[in-house]
Amino acid sequence: MERRYDIDWLRVFATYLLFVFHVAMVFNPAPFYHIRNDELSFGMLVFAGFVSLWHMPLFFLLAGWSLHASLAARGTTGVLRERVLRLWVPLAMACVLLMPSIKYLELRSGLDLNHAGLFVAPHLQAGFQPIVPRGLPVAPAFTERFFEFLPTFFTHLDRFTWAHMWFVAYLLTFTVVLLPLLAWILRARPRFVPRGAAWLYLPILPLALVQLTLRARWPGLQNLYDDWANVAYYGTYLLAGFLLAHVPALEDTVRSEWKRALGLGLATVLVLLLGLLGVFSSGPVMLAGSAVAGWCFVVALLGAARRYMCFSNATHRYLTESAFPVYILHQSAIVLPGYFIIQSSLGIAAKFCLVLATAVVVTLAVSHLLVRRFALLRLLFGMKAPSRRVAPLGTFGKAVGASAAVLLLVAAPARGTGGVEGVWYAEGGAAKVEISRCNEALCGRVVWLRSPFDEHGCPLRDRYNPDESLRARPVLGVQILRDLRADGAGGWTDGSIYDPATGNTYRAMARLEGSDRLQLRGYLGIPLLGRTTRWFRVGSEPAQCRDEL
Repeated sequence: MERRYDIDWLRVFATYLLFVFHVAMVFNPAPFYHIRNDELSFGMLVFAGFVSLWHMPLFFLLAGWSLHASLAARGTTGVLRERVLRLWVPLAMACVLLMPSIKYLELRSGLDLNHAGLFVAPHLQAGFQPIVPRGLPVAPAFTERFFEFLPTFFTHLDRFTWAHMWFVAYLLTFTVVLLPLLAWILRARPRFVPRGAAWLYLPILPLALVQLTLRARWPGLQNLYDDWANVAYYGTYLLAGFLLAHVPALEDTVRSEWKRALGLGLATVLVLLLGLLGVFSSGPVMLAGSAVAGWCFVVALLGAARRYMCFSNATHRYLTESAFPVYILHQSAIVLPGYFIIQSSLGIAAKFCLVLATAVVVTLAVSHLLVRRFALLRLLFGMKAPSRRVAPLGTFGKAVGASAAVLLLVAAPARGTGGVEGVWYAEGGAAKVEISRCNEALCGRVVWLRSPFDEHGCPLRDRYNPDESLRARPVLGVQILRDLRADGAGGWTDGSIYDPATGNTYRAMARLEGSDRLQLRGYLGIPLLGRTTRWFRVGSEPAQCRDEL
C-alpha cells in the first residue's frame, strides 16, 4: 500500500509535542500532573489548555486512519495479532518497569490521581483553589520508601497508574470492541458517497453532545471502566479517522478546507479565552466550544500536512521509527529528574527549560542507544523487527548494559529517600513533619497529628500565633521549620522553628544521628540557651526500639 508520509509526520509532531506539553503541565494551575511546581503560571494554563483541545483527539484520529490501513492489509485476525504485539506488550512492560516510579513521586509530591478521583495534600489545596473552588479530597500523608511502596502498586488498585499509557489501553480496547463494526464497514458496498464541506464538519455534533451531556459527570479520570465521556469523545475521533481513510472524497475535502477550519478553530479559541478570562460565564458555551475548536484544529492539521508534508527523507524515517518509544519513555524522563529540579530556587522559565532539556536528552539517548539497537527491547517498546542486523542478544555485556539503563529509570526515585528529607516523628510521635527542599534550604511542614481535634471536636488551629490573622488556620499543614541551610560540616543551621503550642518562634539547627534520627535544637539568641529534641524517621520505629533496648 502507498505510504502516507503526511500521516507519519503528524504522528511524529504529536509525539514530540508531548515534551513541551507535559513539562508545561508541571507549572499549570489546572489539574492534573504527577509533579507540581510551587509557583504556577497562568500562561502555562492557557498553553496547555489550547494544546489539550486537539492533541489527544489528533492521536485517536490518526490511530483510526492507521487502523483502516492495517485492517485492509491484515484482516481482523492479523490486526488483533499486531495490536497485541504493538500495544499490549509495551503497555504491560511500561506498567511493570516505568509506572511505579512515576506513581511513587506523585504520592511524594502530595498528589494522588487514582481510579476513584484526584486527592491533594492539605498544603497544596490553595494552588488548586482558582481552578477548583470547591476544593478537592485530601490525600493522606505518604511516608513510605520506594521499595515499601513497590509491592502495593501491583496489589492495590488505588496505588496503580498507567499514566500517559492510558492512550494505549484505550486504543487497544477500542480496537477489540469496534473491530467487528470496522470490518463490516470495510466490506460493505457504499450506497452513498458524502461530498461537500458540510459532511466534514458533521462530527462536531456528536462531539459537542458528548461534552454537553457527559463531561460534567465524567470529567476524565482515564480509568477506562468509569470514564464514559472520554470513551465516547475519543471513540468518535477514532471512528472519524477510520471513515476519513475509507472515503477518499472526504480526504480531498480536508485538503481544500483546512484554511477555513483553521480560521474557525482560532475564532472559537478566542471565545474560549474570553471565558477563561472571566469576560463571560457559560459552561455550555465552553464545553461546546471545546468540541468545535478541537475538531477544526484537527482538520486544519490534516489538511496542512496533506498539502505540505507528503515527502520522505532520512529524518522522516528515523523520527517515524522513534515515535512510539519516545512516547513510552518521555513521561519518566520528565517526572524523575523534574521532581528534583523543581525543588531548586530557579524561576519558572529556567526550571521549564532545564526540565525540558533533560527530558529530551534522556529520552532520545535511551531510545537511540538502547531501545532501537536490541531486538528484545524493540519488541518491548512496540517497534518492528529491524530491516538490518542489530546487536545480538547473546552478548552478555551489552544485554546487561541495556537492562541496567532501563532499570535506572525505575530505581531513580529510591535514591532520593535518604538524607534529612522525608517524614519524621516529632515530640515522641505527637506529630509527623515532612522535611523537604525549599529553594536552597530545608523546610518542614506538619502532615499528621496524633490529636488533630480540640476539646470542641474542631480541627486543631494555630490559636496562639502572634499574628491574629493566622489564628484560624489549621495546625495541620503549617510550616514549622524554615530556612535550614547546610553548614558544610554535615549539619544545618541558621533556620527557625515555630511551636504552635505556644506561638513562639526560635532559631534552629539540626544534625543527623545515623540515617534515621535527627537532632534538632531550638534556641534564643545563642545555641547555649535552648532545648534539644530528637526526631526519628517514619518507618524506622522497630530499629529505634531495638537501639534503645
